[in-house]
Amino acid sequence: MTKSALASTLDQLQQGLDPLLRESGFGKSNRTYNRTTADGLAHVIDFQMGRFDPPDTTHIPGLRENLYGLFSVNLGVYVPEVARHHGGGEAKSVVHDHNCCIRTRLGRGTRRESWWKISADEPLVTQLLQRFQNEAFPLFQRFENRDQILNEFQTATDNTDLMLVPRIVCAIILLNRGDREKARHLLTAQARDHTRNPHHPAYVVKLAQRLGIAITP
Repeated sequence: MTKSALASTLDQLQQGLDPLLRESGFGKSNRTYNRTTADGLAHVIDFQMGRFDPPDTTHIPGLRENLYGLFSVNLGVYVPEVARHHGGGEAKSVVHDHNCCIRTRLGRGTRRESWWKISADEPLVTQLLQRFQNEAFPLFQRFENRDQILNEFQTATDNTDLMLVPRIVCAIILLNRGDREKARHLLTAQARDHTRNPHHPAYVVKLAQRLGIAITP
């Protein structure tokens, strides 16, 4: 199947999923769906086509696999102030999963579960509809507001399956609310404890400075 044929088939697959996503409040822009929460966050669904590697590419199972002809569904939760200061960058008219501080993939587990062969067959549409109901929507319900994010990640001391550097994310949310002391505490702890990357403490100190907080690692 050619690249244009693959794209057309994925379009057809999305058409089978669109009614459920529209009913659930998502707007569509090409391969991306966004929904805004009452607290000003964005829930994100991104369809990603597997890359086309040059003919001489060596594919290594588990390291560099051939994903051409496959697709995945990326999920994210976007917090504007976090994206503004740290991470994937502030979104414009459409929020993509790389703009999000909470990120995962539909069917996450083994690689085979999270990449599907591009097809518009009814069994695949049915399977994805079920996965949205059982996986994506419960995830989004878990993170509809900033309180839920803070409750889940504020005490995390290291990366999680859903979020990188949760102390930084929570510190920015807290600072945006005016809680400077809690934000300072989290950023100080992050700069002090995470020495696996020798450049990370300096990054945290500079980030804190940009946010108007003075800390020392």
